Formats: sequence, C-alpha cells, structure tokens
Amino acid sequence: MFCRYCGAGIAADSLFCPKCGKRLSGSRNPRIEDIVAKLRLKTPYPYFTLVFIVFASWALWPKPVPAAYTQVKWALEQDKILDLPNENLYQQSFSLVLENKGNKPVKDIPIDLIARIEPQKTADVVAGFLGRRLTIMRGGHSLPLTIVLADPIDPGSKRRYLLEGAITAKPNFKVTYEVREEGRPDVLASYVVEK
Repeated sequence: MFCRYCGAGIAADSLFCPKCGKRLSGSRNPRIEDIVAKLRLKTPYPYFTLVFIVFASWALWPKPVPAAYTQVKWALEQDKILDLPNENLYQQSFSLVLENKGNKPVKDIPIDLIARIEPQKTADVVAGFLGRRLTIMRGGHSLPLTIVLADPIDPGSKRRYLLEGAITAKPNFKVTYEVREEGRPDVLASYVVEK
C-alpha cells in the first residue's frame, strides 16, 4: 500500500504514514474529500458553514413589527360634498384622521379601504388617495384597496390623510366607507353616505 497523501510505501494495517505523519484510518469520507478537492474548499463540511451563515443572517435580520392599530385613534371626517343627482353621481371629500395615543411613534400602518352598499344593487365607487383614483366597488361588489400610511406620527400628535369618494348609483342607497386592519374584518373607522 501507499500513503494517499505523500505516496510513501506503508504497511496495510498502518494508522499513520511513517513519512508525512498523516492519519490513514477511515476517519474521513472519500466522497466528501472528492467534493472538497473539486470545489477547492478548505473545510470538508461546506454545507454546515452555509447553513450557519443563513441561520445567523435570519436571526440577526430585523423582524417586521406588527402595525400599532390599537395605539392610534381613528376617525373619518367629512370635508366637502358635491352631488350631481341628475347623473347619479355623488362625490365626497373626507379626511382620515389618525391620532397617536401611545408613547412611541408609529408609521407604515397598512389598512384596507372598503365600500359596502345597502340594499345590494349595481353601483360603482371610486376612491381617491394621494392623487390616484382606484375602484373599490364595481357592480355592487367590494374590491378592497390596501393602503400603507407611511408617514410617522409622533406620540400625542395627529396626521390627516385626504380621501375622495365618488359613488355612481341610483338612489335610494346607503354606502359605508370602512377603514379596516389589513386583511381583517376589524373596522377602525367608517363614514356613511345615504341618499
């Protein structure tokens, strides 16, 4: 037999090479050594290192903080009304007012803006927010709009977000605008338009 490290001749039952002193017993896996040689790695356990790095990155990465819905007081306040009954168009301008009642600033609060109509009938509702107009009801069916209120609100202060609504429907109806927690049925604030 020959030493697989230096090529020196050795006895069949040798545990160490008499020339280079390396251990010859089966303590190493030849498959792992082949992989290490092909990839030119300095450790025979590259996967452990990779798993450790991924785990450490995950553990140290900042976790998202759940939105602070409960420390904020929510209100929808009417600003202006512009109705065009001959065209079955009813437009509103209102404000979503948030007041931080907690002791920490809040920001990046995701909400769903939803419109419901009673009695159920064909109607379209368009909501305007930050210059964009998006449909939140089509043909009497709600299409929730998710908005992220990104501006920070310091403790004890208020922030006002301007919203617009345009309802196209034949009277008699009652449309309820609802601000809800994202993906949940909890209503934070509501505003009713009744015609």
